[in-house]
Amino acid sequence: MNLKEILNPRIFEIPDYDQAHVTKCWQDPVIRRQMSNESNYAPIEAVQKAICEAAKDANYYAEDPSYALSLREKLAAYASVKAENVALGNGSIEVLDLIFQIFMADPGVDEAILLQPDYSAYVPRMTYFGWKIKFANLSEGLDKAADQVLESISDKTKFVLLSRPNNPMGSVMPEEEIRRMLETGKIIIVDEAYIEISDEGTSVSDWINKYENLIVLRTFSKGFCLAGIRLGYMLADSEIVRLVNRSRHIFNVNLAAMRAGEAAMDHLAEYRKVFKKMANTRDWLVDELSKIKGFMPIPSQANFVMVDVKGSGKTATECVNFLLEKNFFVRSFAKKAGLEPDTHFRISVGLPNDMEELIEDLKAFI
Repeated sequence: MNLKEILNPRIFEIPDYDQAHVTKCWQDPVIRRQMSNESNYAPIEAVQKAICEAAKDANYYAEDPSYALSLREKLAAYASVKAENVALGNGSIEVLDLIFQIFMADPGVDEAILLQPDYSAYVPRMTYFGWKIKFANLSEGLDKAADQVLESISDKTKFVLLSRPNNPMGSVMPEEEIRRMLETGKIIIVDEAYIEISDEGTSVSDWINKYENLIVLRTFSKGFCLAGIRLGYMLADSEIVRLVNRSRHIFNVNLAAMRAGEAAMDHLAEYRKVFKKMANTRDWLVDELSKIKGFMPIPSQANFVMVDVKGSGKTATECVNFLLEKNFFVRSFAKKAGLEPDTHFRISVGLPNDMEELIEDLKAFI
């Protein structure tokens, strides 16, 4: 049987999204997980309890996410929008998948614009759905991003997608650049996965009330310490929400995830203390990395720090391999498009004691 004759040909254009590093860490719990921007803090006790309590009702379907008004109202209040502006997903990446589907009308012709560098998971899914991708290179910096995007826009452009704070760099595009893009009338999708760890006032979620062409993505995987639960949401014009809900699977968000989300919203004051801990450790990590000869950490507003090691006499690959020997699994960006080869690696911010040990190891290595 020749599968190429009967399958969607675009499935052969995308690489496997390699997540073997996660399995490696589950198989060897001694390894500190500083590679996937998870939280090394467990969920708060009230959320853990809500997840366990959900097991008692697991014989029933959860509310369909089109309804789920209690959770959606709490999320709306948190994001300063209305419940009709909220759509739920099995992680924010599923919501993004749905967006890719509903906006695609002419595969191979419809265009989308991405920044470079940006989150690596965007490209494979967009390729599969048939998007023609244009890249706006960020070599001039985020404060010049709108210029790069505007040069790339054509009459075939459907949307611009960007992470803010940027993944993998951790920096934040200025508000004025977002406004300039929105004024084109094109759909602008802002992925706010790390918004809980960024400076207060960074989010553009309440702009949904003004711009019908703005979509904001959020997740519980980072600041809320719930990567394994898979809960994300979209903030958008109510008509876009309605059409995204029409295109998704029924019951796509499980009962434990919904209960966890509600409990998190009910205990925001407690979670804000966790956000602060993460941000403080991140800022300490940037400061300590900058003291290592030849290291240039990039100031971050996310739960990770990207490090340029070009002046250290070591390659990024050497640093990554050394830290793995010390049971720290960090992420190599040796081959990342938009970055000079083998000069960058990224550290997901962990618990303070672990970060102190990591710094001492790197000092000794360099």
